[in-house]
Amino acid sequence: MSGDVRDGRSEFDADMRGVFSGGLFAPREDQAPSEKHRRTYQQLRHITHSLNLPRRSRQDPRSLFAALEWAAVVSPALFLTSTVHYGVCVAGIDGMTQVDADLSVLRGELDAARTVGTILITEVGHGTSHVALRTRADYRPETGDFVLSTPEEAACKFMAHAGLEGIPKVGMVYAQLWVGGECHGVFPFLVRLRDERGGAEGVRVGRAVRSDAVDLDYTLVRFDRTVVPYEQWLSDGAHIDHEGVIHDPAVSPGRRLVRSLQVSRNASTAGAVGLAAVARATSALITRYVHHRTTSGALAPGAALVSHARVRHALFPALAVALAATAQVNRALRITLTGDDPQHAMSTDWSPWASVHSELALSKVYATWAAERVTRDCRKLLGAHGVLNANRIHAYEGLAAVYHSAGGDNTLTTMDLARALADDPRAVPVSSGCDRLDQPEALVMLARARENLLRARLCTRLGADRCLPEGERWNRHDQLADELVSAHAHRIVLEQFRAWVDTFPRGTAERAAPAVPAPRVGPCAAASGRAAPRRMAVARVASASGGGFHRTVRCARPLRPRVGGHARTDY
Repeated sequence: MSGDVRDGRSEFDADMRGVFSGGLFAPREDQAPSEKHRRTYQQLRHITHSLNLPRRSRQDPRSLFAALEWAAVVSPALFLTSTVHYGVCVAGIDGMTQVDADLSVLRGELDAARTVGTILITEVGHGTSHVALRTRADYRPETGDFVLSTPEEAACKFMAHAGLEGIPKVGMVYAQLWVGGECHGVFPFLVRLRDERGGAEGVRVGRAVRSDAVDLDYTLVRFDRTVVPYEQWLSDGAHIDHEGVIHDPAVSPGRRLVRSLQVSRNASTAGAVGLAAVARATSALITRYVHHRTTSGALAPGAALVSHARVRHALFPALAVALAATAQVNRALRITLTGDDPQHAMSTDWSPWASVHSELALSKVYATWAAERVTRDCRKLLGAHGVLNANRIHAYEGLAAVYHSAGGDNTLTTMDLARALADDPRAVPVSSGCDRLDQPEALVMLARARENLLRARLCTRLGADRCLPEGERWNRHDQLADELVSAHAHRIVLEQFRAWVDTFPRGTAERAAPAVPAPRVGPCAAASGRAAPRRMAVARVASASGGGFHRTVRCARPLRPRVGGHARTDY
């Protein structure tokens, strides 16, 4: 990781640059929606064959995530398509197929991108929690296959990109498995949705529905007694014996849902990787812009935009947030690639995503927030240029908007994380050996103190309302719960960012610092010496965390009114 912002993924850039810089990726404004969608699938085939993604990604999965970073920056629509195709469908086949199942034909079609993979999990009438899916798959012992059905209009699968005619699609369809009249939880099934000639038998695909966020051929899909062969059941170790009895390593329907969504680790991580990439791209774009754009006002004619404090006050927090998100995303990617840091089982009260892996889910939530903030603030700095499609800022904002629900609903994930934090009231250790508020250690200390304060407050209030129904207790304290998860996320990201900065060779931060004029930020303005840029970098991440740090510092003043000779705490 040392010296590489992207944790080693930059080694793939030479190959990526040649593939993603061709005319196929040049912006086009004169295309009808269906032509845009068709072009996205052409791009998928192009990167698949040019980069030999199936083979390379299985040998070194980092190459896939590097390709996804480039796709996110060049075309958010291609990024979403590639993430689902490779990170969900291909990964699902590789990781969840039955031992003796022969899926070589389907695998070959997906590997060649002749057929495009999509996921069908969200149902139009049941939100994005996935804990109450209605689509069902009934096992038929006489034929040894499954029959997929949509019992009601509200159970139609929603947001699958399968509406474009002429493009073969295979769906990874999540449905409740029924065997012998009993429900055994949610499993994914591979289902052919359409080929070049039209929809598959028993599959009803609606017309494409437009979205200005990320434009793909979204549609509604329903199943009318669709027959699915036994080997296309992605059983994750479960099987049905000759007597029609199911054997499943998952101990309950709740654990089955979590196990069936293990592939979402890839989706959460890929989403975070792409969102961090567009945050960095936006920051780089605006940094170049404010150094070259001059102003004509009478007070400072000819001055570069970056010389204005108002501009710097928006620019530097955006840079800090983009790099902090990258530091956390790098850690999330290492967890995904190595399988390290296993999680203890969590309840699935509102959604299953945090139960799959809490830190990966949290990383996606934070990366969404980071991309949303960076693109919004930087677009304003670009003025009229910020609304032009050629600069892609609106496309990046659309990607952030999509990821509020894609890869796990952020609101529901936050609610589950808050519940887990309240169930574990142990305080985060806070060091008492810090003497100066302009040291990174002080900022980490304040972040931990703030999280502890909010956790204790939430636990106290929930305890005081213990006579109320569970749902009402959480409704009464939802804002405090959100604030706790926000503090928890910022503490984790700040710790990771600080550790990440320390891995860079000594002098890297100092050489980079003069290239971007530094504003005076609280006590960091008085910092001196070789470590000053490192302290400023960590301080900007902390100051970008929002008003919570100001409140924590104010709470700390009576305890430490003057620390190390610095009375100012305005960061």
